[in-house]
Amino acid sequence: MSGPVDPRRARVFGTFAADYDRWRPSYPEEAVRWLVPDNARLVADVGAGTGKLTGVLVRLGVEVVAVEPDPDMLDVLRANHPHVQLANAPAEALPLADGGVDAVLVGQAWHWFDHQRAVAEVRRVLRPGGWLGIIGNEAGPREPWLDELAALHPDVVGTDDATDDGANPWAEQGLAGVPFAARLFPWQHMMTPAALKSLLATHSVFAVMPEAEREARLGQMAAVAQAEADRRGVSELPFHQVASCVRVFV
Repeated sequence: MSGPVDPRRARVFGTFAADYDRWRPSYPEEAVRWLVPDNARLVADVGAGTGKLTGVLVRLGVEVVAVEPDPDMLDVLRANHPHVQLANAPAEALPLADGGVDAVLVGQAWHWFDHQRAVAEVRRVLRPGGWLGIIGNEAGPREPWLDELAALHPDVVGTDDATDDGANPWAEQGLAGVPFAARLFPWQHMMTPAALKSLLATHSVFAVMPEAEREARLGQMAAVAQAEADRRGVSELPFHQVASCVRVFV
């Protein structure tokens, strides 16, 4: 795949940037630490969105430049991290010096890029010995109620658990035949059914739907979560996830 699945979906996130920032989960520090080279002087967070990955890098004490093409997403990032260097630009035209960064990191965004052009830019801006690091949250150990959610909308919930099978999970998205190292980092977070509905609404597949259809589908999925919470007698449900990380030596 050489670019976005649907251009409308690639452009929609800025229309609900505040909700995206509020409801999307972050990443475990252990996973992000693994993606950062030892003694890194500067790391680029490309496709930085509202700063989910940037925030973890800041907490780890890493010097970061955040690159994001959507001005509305960038405004939220700026408010969250006023001392971080920012750039309003796409992955395919990075406003960074040749050999200027120790790593290019991408959180939950590589699938939106034009991969051939993005890889060329990554190679240009990396210092010798640096790498492209990709991280994405995927489904962890499954429970029956999550399978029910997946049956309603597999594009969002997913139907398969993340597995460590030795393959490069991004090989089909412009990175085939490139040396890599991969690791999985299990983690979990707690959410109410209402929060789950708000989180799901920040996925582009719902954002481009007609409002009535979107509300109907989200309502169905929230009802499944509420039924499970009622069955357990709890207000929040655990969401088991895996941060899938790859260092790609481009």
